[in-house]
Amino acid sequence: MHVFRPQPAWIFTSVAWLVAGAAQAQVDAVFIASTAVDEYDAKVYRAIWDEHGERIVSALETWTCMPFPESSVAAMVAEAVSHSGGPEHPMRLRASYLRQVKQSTLVHELGHRHLWQLVERLDDVDGHMTLYLVLDRVWADVWGEEFAEDRVRGESGWDSDYAAAWAWVRSLTAEERARLWNQLLSMNGFDNCASLLDRAERS
Repeated sequence: MHVFRPQPAWIFTSVAWLVAGAAQAQVDAVFIASTAVDEYDAKVYRAIWDEHGERIVSALETWTCMPFPESSVAAMVAEAVSHSGGPEHPMRLRASYLRQVKQSTLVHELGHRHLWQLVERLDDVDGHMTLYLVLDRVWADVWGEEFAEDRVRGESGWDSDYAAAWAWVRSLTAEERARLWNQLLSMNGFDNCASLLDRAERS
């Protein structure tokens, strides 16, 4: 779920300070424990990013054919529902997930933020359906096909909306996905991705 709930002002002040200090030439992510209990899990998310962050951003950019719009992203780690945050607000990532679910959820929420660039959307295709056109391909690029398949099954078990979105996307051929994505790019003023169809055919 991705409903933003207001957080205390001190959190956003801390986030702004940490993000400013963490900004680098590469996209960085700052993981902030909501409470002392969440410190360990914040460190796990940080370790995931340190090891895989560059590949995550590269895969997102490759499969969407759009540059990642943020130089640094903040995430609160808490025992609460994950969400992508807002343009001026951090993501929130659930603390208690197992490591592989932390990995997939981090990419899931970053993917939502990345796709904010697509202001115009396809009729009858909601936010998760749009994200899922590329999400499993990003997972596969970073952690392999077995990981991607496992996480598709995992997210499909969260609730019926997630299951329906994944079922719709998985019913499409790679070529159909690529054509829908190029339609989205065109609707939003991005150049069509000539290499996307070829990449889809080889995946």
